[in-house]
Amino acid sequence: MKPQTRRLTLLLAARWPLFWGLSLLAFPFLFLLPLGLVWLWQHGWFLWWLLGAALIALLGYLPALRWQRQLRKRASNSAATPEAPVSKPDADWSPRDLEAWNAVQTVAGAIDKDIVRDQDRLLAAARQTIERVAQHYHPEDRDPVWSFTVPELLLLTERVSTRLRLVLLDHVPGVHLIEAGHLLRIWEYKPMANTGLRVFRHLHTAWRVTRLTNPMAALLAEARQHIVGVTLNEAGAYLRTQGARIWVEEVGRAAIELYSGRLRVDTERLRDHAAREGAGSDVAASTLPGPLRLLIAGQVNAGKSSLANALLDQFAAGVAPSRLTTRVSSYPLQREGLSEGLLLDTPGVAAKADLERLAERAWNSDLLIWVVAAPASDRTLDRAALQAVRDRFAADNRRTQLPIVVVASQIDRLLPEAEWEPPYSLEDPRRPQAAIVRTAVTALAEVLGVAPHEVIPARLAPPEQVYNVDRILTRLEALDPEAQRGRAQRLQLQHGSRDWKRVFRQAAGAGRLLKDRVLEARRRK
Repeated sequence: MKPQTRRLTLLLAARWPLFWGLSLLAFPFLFLLPLGLVWLWQHGWFLWWLLGAALIALLGYLPALRWQRQLRKRASNSAATPEAPVSKPDADWSPRDLEAWNAVQTVAGAIDKDIVRDQDRLLAAARQTIERVAQHYHPEDRDPVWSFTVPELLLLTERVSTRLRLVLLDHVPGVHLIEAGHLLRIWEYKPMANTGLRVFRHLHTAWRVTRLTNPMAALLAEARQHIVGVTLNEAGAYLRTQGARIWVEEVGRAAIELYSGRLRVDTERLRDHAAREGAGSDVAASTLPGPLRLLIAGQVNAGKSSLANALLDQFAAGVAPSRLTTRVSSYPLQREGLSEGLLLDTPGVAAKADLERLAERAWNSDLLIWVVAAPASDRTLDRAALQAVRDRFAADNRRTQLPIVVVASQIDRLLPEAEWEPPYSLEDPRRPQAAIVRTAVTALAEVLGVAPHEVIPARLAPPEQVYNVDRILTRLEALDPEAQRGRAQRLQLQHGSRDWKRVFRQAAGAGRLLKDRVLEARRRK
């Protein structure tokens, strides 16, 4: 005798008085069914009752059949329409990470919804997702699936376990009361539960047969059961589809973290590197410590140093009619509403030979403030400079495009100069000077490939007559999240390479541990 059959036999032997009593209690009610039919036949109501039962069942069946067709049509339409992702990509992902996420969505869109029922198919879908992500990040490797370090795998396991714990605590009632022993005992009773389920199904079939003694009730019950079954099947199909997509997306998200290299740098080390980049750490808790690197660049005599002084609200950078800035100067920026920043005042761009150096400086920065003199007529070098910066970031998809603020300086020198009486409304330029400034801003935006509202006209000198600096600060504040995201990516790349000094420190630590073990073994002897 099988163990589960033996357990069921013992259960019936122990509870047979209860089962016998319930059977005797149900017998009188079951006996009433044939008596009622005999009474209807004797009084000549049986045929009328049968006709009424059939009519009521038909009236209930036709709407149910129509509803079923609508549900099937809706399900087929939803199956033909590509489903949207269940979860969104992380905000700090680079373009390369977003391309990997698109690959994950391709797998999720083509996945069979019924894999939720099959553990082997779930594992196969996970393997397919992991292989697709690994191939995306390491196309040159012969076996990219194994392109990760042991600490990365341990850290990923820790993160996934933490996330699973939070999901269980938030969405599973009473999970904090379930002990491991409870799960083991439930697993031991699984064979007996399966046997009991089969017995219940046989009893349910027998009950459906006995209902035929009352045709009206039987037809209504069958119609209700059919409707409920169709509804649950449609809902179940939707849940299975979403469950399969959620499974693929979560596996893909973990694979992106693993193969992108972001787990290779310890979080504390990254924060230490970030804090050492600049003085102070007065930033929001959600950002890495240390200042944003704000690169001020432009042609010679465009007003870069004047802009630095205006943003700092003090005279810090030297200003002269000729080229004065010959090297990169840095100034801490502390303004209300802004994250801590480090202004980098760079030498002016004088020729196309300077563009490569500008692009590398931009690559090592978090935001670019490009200053262009509004009265200047030749914009060729300005356009080439911004394009060089965009090309530098487009060539490496590990970082998103650098946010750029365009400042049109010296707008007070636009003709007619005598009419300079700010403020001006560029949205409704009723005064001649305002119309001239708006025309210059529109033309400048078209040449540089930016939107007109992204070009900020300003007067930067003399210090007591500056104009529109508050709008520049507002623009910097709006771009702060984007700059912080780029800074995190920049730090990840700078400090995610192989750290040989750390390898030497680890070797020294292993040597000390081995030495301690040898000395301890000698003392025991």
